[in-house]
Amino acid sequence: MKSAHGAGFLHTLATKFGITTPDIMIGSSGDAGNLAYFSSGQYEGMKRVWTQLLSTPKYISFLRPWRVVDVDYLIDTVFKKQEVLDVEKIQNSTIHWFIPMSDFDTGYTQYVNAKDKLDLFEVLRATMAIPLAFGRKIPISGKRYIDGEFGPTLQDHVTHALHHGAKRILLLNHTSPWNFISRSVFKGYATHIPQGMHDALIRDISTNVFQMTAPGATVIAVAPQNLPAWNLTRDQKRLQATFDQGVADALSIEKELRELFR
Repeated sequence: MKSAHGAGFLHTLATKFGITTPDIMIGSSGDAGNLAYFSSGQYEGMKRVWTQLLSTPKYISFLRPWRVVDVDYLIDTVFKKQEVLDVEKIQNSTIHWFIPMSDFDTGYTQYVNAKDKLDLFEVLRATMAIPLAFGRKIPISGKRYIDGEFGPTLQDHVTHALHHGAKRILLLNHTSPWNFISRSVFKGYATHIPQGMHDALIRDISTNVFQMTAPGATVIAVAPQNLPAWNLTRDQKRLQATFDQGVADALSIEKELRELFR
């Protein structure tokens, strides 16, 4: 839910600065949705998703412990019906986009792009399939996938961008540092999953969420802490405030952003 900040930031890039066609985008978990709406040019739709459509117990409810976060509702109702994603525009975008999802059985991170010709809605469902809170794996092409932020590290995403020629990088990182409770919960979870995913998750847990290097590249890193919205927030005022902070953070470094995207 902290990806509401990313939505505000990207909305500002497009509507205030006219920055709409970066060469490469990588978006995982909640920010994969932002990538999709941005790549299709649906900037107002991206805003409505975060500030209006997710403040409902149909999406997040602690009274539904077997599925606190209903990713199926997000995909099948919000993305397909309420704020319809234009898949054709996304697939034909000039942006070379990648959406990571984690192979549950091997721990391997697959970076999906338009050339893979996979069902984009299922890819989005997979990259948002957060363990424990959603509780199911998404079958795609005979494999099972979960959230693209469980396993890969920030360095993995940066390395992937560098591999595809990135020289100037804007990094939006909404990930919270692992604390004792979250680390303990997911270490326990790791003991009940296949070895490959176990090893990838333990590596992820053991890595500083802000640690990365990008040799030869210019990097602007935005990593807001203490956002109004937390991981499982559905309060509309907090989501709007988080979106607004994304707007404010982009405006505060306008000069640097325009230079980066010159």
